[in-house]
Amino acid sequence: MSIATDRVARAFRRGLPSYHDEARVQAASAARLAGMLVEDGVGPRIARAFEFGCGTGLLTTALRSRFAIESFETNDLLPEAVAYLPADLRAGFRPGPIEDIALDGRFDLIASGATIQWIADPAALLSRLARHLAPDGRLLIGGFGRGHFAELAALAAPEPLFYADPADWPALLPRGLALRAVEIRREVLGFDDLPQLLRHLRATGVTGNARAGWGRRAMRAAETRWRAEHPRPDGRLGLSHVSVHLVIGATAAGGACAGADTP
Repeated sequence: MSIATDRVARAFRRGLPSYHDEARVQAASAARLAGMLVEDGVGPRIARAFEFGCGTGLLTTALRSRFAIESFETNDLLPEAVAYLPADLRAGFRPGPIEDIALDGRFDLIASGATIQWIADPAALLSRLARHLAPDGRLLIGGFGRGHFAELAALAAPEPLFYADPADWPALLPRGLALRAVEIRREVLGFDDLPQLLRHLRATGVTGNARAGWGRRAMRAAETRWRAEHPRPDGRLGLSHVSVHLVIGATAAGGACAGADTP
C-alpha cells in the first residue's frame, strides 16, 4: 500500500481550520476511546502519554477530560497543528510523519484517533510502538473498518487506505501485545446533495479522489446513481462511517525492551 504523504498533508492543511467543527464522527470516536480506557481500569492518573496524529486535539481533549496526565507528548503530520493544542502541551509537540519520529523510553499510554488508516505499514508501526510501551501500558487506537465510505468507493477509485475490522487486528499486533477491548460502530451521515457531501469531506481533509475530473454533468450523474443505489426514506445522500476502537495491552509474556530508536 502506498500513500502519498505530500498529498495527504495538502488535504489536511486545507481542512485544518474547519476540521474541529465538521469531524462529528471523529469527535464521538475520541470521546468513546477515552471512555473505553476508563472502562479498562486505566487512571485516574497517567504518568507519561504520547499521541500521534493529534490534529486539532479531539482525542487530546477527550483524554485530558478523563485523566490527569503528568507528561503528554504529541505529534501530527502538520506543523500547524501545534496552534490547536493547549499552550501547556505545545513544547512537547513534534511535527512530521509518525514513521519518522524517534521515540525515547517508555510510555504508559500511546494513543491515536483517526490516523492509523493513513499509515502505509500499520504492522511495522505497531511493532515499533510496542517497544516503547510501559509494562502495564496501553495502546489506544481509533480507526475505520471495512465498508467505511462504501458509497463513495463505489463511484470512484478508492483511496489506498487501511480499513480493518476487529477480526483483522490480532494478526497485525506484534508478539507481546493483545487486544483488551475492541468495538465497531456504524452510522450513516445524511447530506442534501453531492456537493454538500464533498464539501464535508474537504472540510475534514478527506477528498476520496471523487471530485477529480468531475464536471457538472458527471456530478449530476454520480448523484443520481448514488440515490438509486443507496435510497433513504428522507431522500438524502447517505455516507457510511464504520469506526473501530481498540484498547491494546501487553500479554503475560511481555513485549520487547524499550529504548531510544531510530526510525
